[in-house]
Amino acid sequence: MRFPIAFLLALLPLVSFAQEPRALTGSLVYRERVALPPEAEMLVELRDDFGAVVARTAQPTDGAQVPLPFSIEAPAGIALELRAALRLDGVVRWLSAPVALEPDSQPANLGEILLAAFRPMGFVTKMSCGDVQAGLSVADQTARLRIGGTYLDLVAEPTASGARFVLPADSDTWIWTRGDSAMLSLDGVELPECRPPLPDAFYSVRGNEPGWTLVIEAGQMRYSGDYGATKISAALPEPQVTDAMYRFAPEGIDLALSLTSELCRDDMTGMPYPARALLETGGRSLRGCGGDPLDLLVAHPWRTDQVAGSAVLDGSEVTLRFGGGGRLSGSTGCNRFNAGYELGGEGLSIRPGGVTMMACPEARMAQERAVLDSLATVTGFDVTQDGALELRAAGEVVLRARR
Repeated sequence: MRFPIAFLLALLPLVSFAQEPRALTGSLVYRERVALPPEAEMLVELRDDFGAVVARTAQPTDGAQVPLPFSIEAPAGIALELRAALRLDGVVRWLSAPVALEPDSQPANLGEILLAAFRPMGFVTKMSCGDVQAGLSVADQTARLRIGGTYLDLVAEPTASGARFVLPADSDTWIWTRGDSAMLSLDGVELPECRPPLPDAFYSVRGNEPGWTLVIEAGQMRYSGDYGATKISAALPEPQVTDAMYRFAPEGIDLALSLTSELCRDDMTGMPYPARALLETGGRSLRGCGGDPLDLLVAHPWRTDQVAGSAVLDGSEVTLRFGGGGRLSGSTGCNRFNAGYELGGEGLSIRPGGVTMMACPEARMAQERAVLDSLATVTGFDVTQDGALELRAAGEVVLRARR
C-alpha cells in the first residue's frame, strides 16, 4: 500500500474521550456612549470548525451597562469560535468579531470582547441545523431555501404559529420558523432543531470589467468601482423585496444594489458564490456575485460518488467535510484522513494532512490512493445545477460529491 508522501505527515486520531466542559468567562464592551435600555439582551455563542452552534447563552441585561460579564460552558478539546452580541427588541444591534479559541480543556478568562454597532441586512437568515447549515430568504408568501449549492423555492402554508414554508412538489420538504428557532425537513428527514447563529459582521459583493467591490459593514454600504477610482459610501437602507430579490437603494445616492439568492459564478475565475448581484450607479448596470464561496463548501458533509472518473465502490463510503477553519476531514472508504485547504479568489487548494493506517482489500486500497491523489491535485471547485460538488484540477472533475 502506498500513499502520496505529503498525506502521511500526521496521523488522524479516531478516538476522542469525553471531557468535562470548560468554563469561559469575559465581559462585553462597546465604545459608543449609549446607555442600554433595561430590556437589552446579551448573547454569546460558540461554533465548531464546521460552523455548527455548539453552545449558546442568552440573558437579559436587566438595566446593567457595559462592561457586561458573561460565562459560558464550552466543549473541551476542540477548536472553537466565540461570537457575542447585544440584542434590542429581537434585533442584533452590537456584534463582536469572531474570537478564535484553540483546543483546550482548562477554564479561561477572555477579557473584554469589543462589540461594534451593527445593522442587519435582512437578506438571508442563516440556520444551524445539526451538521447542516442552511440559508433562508423570505419574500411575503414565498421563501428560498439554500442548502449548500441547492436552492429550493417554497410557498407559505397556513399555520397557527410562526411561519411555515413548503416545497410545492414535495410536501416532505419544509421549514417552520418560530421565534429564535426553526424545524427543517428535507425529503421527509427532520433535522435537529435549527438555530440562527449570530449574523456575519460584513457582506461583500464583487464584479469585473471594470473591477468593483461593495462591502456592507456596521450599517454602511461602501462601493469601490473602476478598479478603485470611484468610491461611494452610504447608510444601509431597508431593502425593497420583490420575489427572491432584495434591493438596497439609499435615498439621494447614485447607488443601488440588488441581491438574489441564486448560484453565481465569477465571470473571470469561475468561482461559485451563493448570491447573484446587480449594481446600478453612474448610469451603468454592473453584474457580480455576493456572499462567501465558503458557505457552499461547509454547508454539510459530502458523500463522494465519483473519484477520478470512476464510481465509488459498492459498500464503501467516501466522505468530505470542510470546516470553516481551513480543515478538511473525511473517509477514503478504507481509512480516515485529515488535511488543510485554502480558498481564495482564484481557487481552492488542498494542503497535506494525515491518514490512519488500517489495511483493507486491494480494491479499496486502490480507491484510497485515487482519493488522496485526486485531493492533492485540486485547484478549484464548482456546484452543479442539481447541487453536486465538483472538485476540479485544471478544469477537469477529479471528485464529485453530494449531500
